[in-house]
Amino acid sequence: MKTKLAILISLLILISCSTQDDLPHEKIINSPIQEEIKIENGTTLKIDLGTFGDEEGAWIFENPQNARVNKLYRELSGSSIFYEYTPLSNFTGKDTVGLILNRGSDGTSLGVNDTTRICIITE
Repeated sequence: MKTKLAILISLLILISCSTQDDLPHEKIINSPIQEEIKIENGTTLKIDLGTFGDEEGAWIFENPQNARVNKLYRELSGSSIFYEYTPLSNFTGKDTVGLILNRGSDGTSLGVNDTTRICIITE
C-alpha cells in the first residue's frame, strides 16, 4: 500500500513539474511591441484597457525601467481597467511595459490571457 501511494505521489509531482506549463511564459516574454505612445516629459499617461468582468483582470508582467508611477487600477464605479505611467523626472527616451489581459471568463472558466507590450516614448 505504501509503495502504491509513493508511486502515485511521484507521478503527481512529475505531472505538475511538466515543461509544458512553461510554454505560455515563453509566449509572454517574447511578445512583440504592439503599440508606441509618445508623451511629454512631466506628464502622466493613462490608458483605458477596456471593460472587464468580475473574474477577469489585468497584470503587469514587465515593469518599465524608468517609471515613477507604474500601476493598474479598476474604476470603482464601472468595470474599466486603466494603466497609468509617469516617467522619472528628467527622463527622455523609450520605456517598455508588458501587460497580461484576461478576458472571456463566463464565471466558471478561467478566461483567456492575452499579452500586450507598449513602448512609451518620453520626449
